[in-house]
Amino acid sequence: MALGCIGGAVLYAVVGVLVTRKYIHPRIAEGHNDVLAPLFLTAGVIYAVLLGFMVVTVWGSYNDAHANVADEAATLVPLYRETFEMVPAEGAQMRKLLRGYAEAVAAEEWPSIRDTGHTVAKARTFSGDMLRLVGKFNPPTKIKEIISTQFLQTYSQMLLDRNRRVFQASESLSWIMWLGVIGGAVIVIGMSFVLFMESRTLHVLLAAVMAALIGTSIFTMVLLNRPFVGPLAIDPGPFESRGIVFDEIDQGQ
Repeated sequence: MALGCIGGAVLYAVVGVLVTRKYIHPRIAEGHNDVLAPLFLTAGVIYAVLLGFMVVTVWGSYNDAHANVADEAATLVPLYRETFEMVPAEGAQMRKLLRGYAEAVAAEEWPSIRDTGHTVAKARTFSGDMLRLVGKFNPPTKIKEIISTQFLQTYSQMLLDRNRRVFQASESLSWIMWLGVIGGAVIVIGMSFVLFMESRTLHVLLAAVMAALIGTSIFTMVLLNRPFVGPLAIDPGPFESRGIVFDEIDQGQ
């Protein structure tokens, strides 16, 4: 992917400059830049704004997905602690469901989201069983009733985070955005072909450096566009560590 984005942009710049200079350079002089340079700068600024905006947008979406995963995993801890204030039998059953949910998300749902963008039935079943168990609660005291109400509120937040995670796993930039980013790169790099420079080596080098910077930005967008896919994919670490935290809670910590 890096070769395609960065290497392809550099190759396009180098070949374009060499070919264009062969046919156009003998027909232009230094004054040619007086007309072309303002047009090139205007196009470059417009594209820089567009590209910068897109990179920031993709980075923001990636950070939001990362924070949402941490929030979803974090809500499991107060849910687990609250089960000790429930009726013993119901609390034990709920703790089993919470452990099963965390393990199913980390071991089975994460690979499924990465490969297909879809959840797995096992994690959905654990999540649904929690709600059905809450519906059967019949707290014997006012305090336990308050605990059950708080548990339901926390569970609702966890479910909201889960649904948001599923949505973030399948969303990406629309094709029209990619068309604007790639099309703008082709235009801006292409305009550098017809600039006047005496030194062919310097012309090729500067065009290649600009193309490499643009290609690097596009490559960054590709990596961050799908938060759960690729070398920078968000990992299920927060869910994998829940088992250790649950064990510590069981030991009274």
